[in-house]
This record gives sequence, structure tokens and C-alpha cells, in this order.
Amino acid sequence: MTRTTHLQELLRVLRHHQGPIGGPELARALGVTLRHLYQDIAVLRAVGVEVVNEPGRGYVLPPEVKLPPAALAEPAPVAGAQDEPAPLIFYTNPLSRGGIVHWMLEELGATYRMVTLEYGAAMKTPEYLAINPLGKVPAIRHGETVVTEAAAICAYLADAFPEAGLAPPSAARGDYYRWLFLAAGPLESAIALNDLGVAPTAEQAMRLGSGDYWTLVETLAAAVAGRPYIAGDAFSAADVYVGSHIGWGMQFGTLPRRPEFEAYWAGLRERPAHRRCEAHIEQVLAR
Repeated sequence: MTRTTHLQELLRVLRHHQGPIGGPELARALGVTLRHLYQDIAVLRAVGVEVVNEPGRGYVLPPEVKLPPAALAEPAPVAGAQDEPAPLIFYTNPLSRGGIVHWMLEELGATYRMVTLEYGAAMKTPEYLAINPLGKVPAIRHGETVVTEAAAICAYLADAFPEAGLAPPSAARGDYYRWLFLAAGPLESAIALNDLGVAPTAEQAMRLGSGDYWTLVETLAAAVAGRPYIAGDAFSAADVYVGSHIGWGMQFGTLPRRPEFEAYWAGLRERPAHRRCEAHIEQVLAR
């Protein structure tokens, strides 16, 4: 059964059921797991079908909801036609690491639907916890594939949309993977510890795996010194991720304003895709 068929069957059951239906009962009626049901409901809400969860009673589809939405229409097969691209849903909050993924999506030029979640209860609903059990953003759902963690999302999207050219050829990905995941692991950990005023001993730093904060700063500065991009001669997803951390770090004081960082970030921040993301945040803050 295709994803579209799953969603249409879910809508049919909700439309014809008398009154609310509990999650476990609905999952049994559809022959899916409860986690799969929650994910499908999250997708429906993301495309504008507001399935209501009445506390203590279950799910109900309000009669005023129009069905089926265009996004869920099952197209008739056409000889020789290419498959429709898998829908891409982006769960975020503008004041989060979701900004990294937003920049990546804008660089791709891909069609996506943004779902903004407020901190707190909205990130802890069963439907969203089925997308990310940690109850945090960002996350994406691309067709049937769910990816969380900003670095993983960037790496996934670069591979899922190869025409955008945001990942080097497979044989030339050493620096790409190295700096992408150094920033996601040791650098983030060291920055967080330093920001909290925690100074691990040499033994503790070794056990943490993040190493010494200032050693990481020196290492990253050397990696971008005199270079417009961190992983070769072309802009890549690694620049989206590392650049975001350097830009934010200098803005909020968690990284020093070293000349190497300033020059590297100056070459990235004016990219049109990044400027669009900044404009979005400014609009949200203005509201």
C-alpha cells in the first residue's frame, strides 16, 4: 500500500466513524502500528488537514474539513510519466537549529512544506513524538523517510537532491564528512561546556571525546583560513552546517571573532538562500 493510499484510508475511516476513535483502535482498523498512525496524522496536519485529538476520547475529523486535499489526490497512472517527487515536510522553530536546515533547503531549491512548532506542548504531542521521540526540532519527513538532527538532515538532503551539487563526489568526501561531523560532535560539545563555564580536566576531556575547546578553535580556524569553502573548491552542505555554527558562535559570543572566522563567514552570509532565511526570521520576530 502506498503512502498516499494509507493517508486516504485514514481519512476515509475518520470521515465515516461515528464520533471520536481512540488511537489504538484506529491503528488496528488501518492495520498499522500506533507510531505509524501518529506519523500519518502529523503528515495530514502538515498539509492542512486538521485531525483533532479530543483528550480522553480520540481522533475526529471535523465535518468542515474539505476532502481530499490536492496534495493527497491519487493521480491516475500515465504511460511514460515520471513519478511525482516525494513530499518534503520540514518541522522547525525559527529560533532553533532548524535555521541550518532551512538554509539547506533554500540552497537546494526544493519544494517543501514548513511546519512551525512552538516550544513546549506542541513538540511533545504523540503525533510529533512519532516523528522525533526526543520532542525537538528540526526534523524532516521526505516521503516515508524521517530524518532528525541538523547535520544528518543536511547530509541526507545533499544526497537526496544530487542535482543541487551540495555534496562532493563520493571519492572526494574526506574533508566534507570530517568537518561536517566534527562540528556536529566535538565542536558543539566543547562550545556548550565552555559556555556553561565547565573546564574539563585533560582526563575528562579525553573521556568526553570533545577535546579541549581552544584546540578545537585553533583547528577550525586553520581549516577555513584563506578558503571560501571548507571541503574543496565548491560550496557544500558542510559549509551550511559549519558556517552556521561559526556565524552564530561569533554573534552570541560562544566562538571568538577570529579573522579566519570573519573572512569565511563573510563569504557565506550574503548567499541569496541564507538571506531569504534571515528575512524569514526577521518577519517572525516582527510578528
